Formats: sequence, C-alpha cells, structure tokens
Amino acid sequence: MSTVLHPTVELSISNPEAVDTASAYLLVQVGNGFIGFASFQPTEKKVNAWVVYETALHELEEKLGAIAAKHDWVHSNYQKVLLVQYAANNVLVPAMLNSDAAKEPLLELVNGPSQNTVLARDIVLQQSLVNHYSIDATAAAILNKRFAKGEWWHVQSLLLTKRAAAEARITVTIRFSEVQLTAERAGKWLLLQSYSYQTPEDVLYYILNTMEQQQLSQEETTVLLQGYINQHSVLYDVLYNYILNLQLKEELAYSFPAKEEHPVHLSASLDQVLVCVS
Repeated sequence: MSTVLHPTVELSISNPEAVDTASAYLLVQVGNGFIGFASFQPTEKKVNAWVVYETALHELEEKLGAIAAKHDWVHSNYQKVLLVQYAANNVLVPAMLNSDAAKEPLLELVNGPSQNTVLARDIVLQQSLVNHYSIDATAAAILNKRFAKGEWWHVQSLLLTKRAAAEARITVTIRFSEVQLTAERAGKWLLLQSYSYQTPEDVLYYILNTMEQQQLSQEETTVLLQGYINQHSVLYDVLYNYILNLQLKEELAYSFPAKEEHPVHLSASLDQVLVCVS
C-alpha cells in the first residue's frame, strides 16, 4: 500500500530537480511531529523548493521514502546537507563552564529523563556557548543513513550565530503545537525557548511572561509573528487584542517561489534559519 502524502507546505520553482546541486544546499527540518526539506542557493539567496510534512516517528522511514520518490530534488547530492533539530531538548552552557561529562545529567535536569536518544552538541563561537541537545535515536539513524554527509545543528545554535537586534524585539514562531520565542535587546539575546501549547491563551501567556521576566515593556517591544498561523485564526485574534505592537513578519532575505495562498510570514520562519547558514 502506497503512502499518501499531504504536505503542510509545498513551494517550488518549475523544475527544482534540474538545479545544479553542486552549488546548492539542502536543509532538513527535524521537529516534533514533522519533517521538512528546503533546497536553496546560499550565494544567490534563493529558495528552489520547500516542503513540510507532518509525520509520526513510527512512520518516518516509510514517509521519507515516499517524499523522496515524489520530490526528485530530495536527495543527498548537494554541496552541503544540514540536518536541523527543531525539538527543544537542549541546554545552553557558557563555554568556560562546559563539561562533556555533565551533559547527560544536565539535559535530564532541564528536560526530564529521556530514552532512546543520541546526544549532540554545537559550539557557538559567536556567543561563547555550547549547546547540548538530544535527538531521537531512531530518527537519527534513519536520517544519517539517507544523508550520510549531513551536518547536525540545533536551530537555537544557528540563530545564535547572528548578532541580536538593537531594539527590543520578541519573535514568535508557530510550528504546529509548538511555539518558539526569542527575545532580543541592545544587541544581546535574552531568551531562546520553545514550548508546547494547546490554546491561544497559552501562547499569549508565554509572550507576556517573557516580557515580564526580561523587563520588556509593551510600549517599547515589537512582537514579530511568523510561521504556521492564519491571520484570521482565533490565535491571531487573541494576540492582536492583547499585544500592543504585534506585527506579522513580512521582510525576507531570501527569494521564495511565488504561491498565492502562501503568506510571507510563513516563509519568514524558514528564512530566519537560512540566513544563519549562508
């Protein structure tokens, strides 16, 4: 029985499989309940194709095969393949205090006990930080087999390679049942955190709590909204009613294939990451 595929996101130029992959990158998005692939040209700041599919762990291998069969451009023969972990099972440690021997108990202390995982780390030189994180061992084995030369990164590590904004800013990224918050001010990263949510009020609470904890006033803080959110949704209405300076993120560094029903703020969630690996 063939696997039925229903993409959450599907963008592409007319013939993405014809792109010269010797000068292109493939970014693989690995998250809780989803897998995504983006083919892009870092020098030209151009996205050739982007697809995202919801998937459970037990069906990942079968669905990955079906995705590669449907989208000929999803393969390993790129100049570089980046495997980006979006799940929030991580802990950031100042480089001077880092101890590899302590990473496992530290991850367990912050995220709770885990089973069947492999541990990875990124060194973020720009912030003098080490990011320790765990990856589901089954998913890692499947993806490492298909993309043998792939480089693993955690999404927070990539974001931290860029200097934070001078003005007070909170960026809210919606990914299915998860919300990622980043807070910046005066060229410093104040917060990078992901949360699960069930109701619009959960997301509102996380934003307002971040403002309170980081001493960011509503009047002086811009809240940028990006990712999987509909401007006509209940979630958007709740945030619009309670957040003073709420904006959909509309500026992109990369050019994306045009699609009428695909809003710019959805592309912004990928664009933010692509800028960090260019």
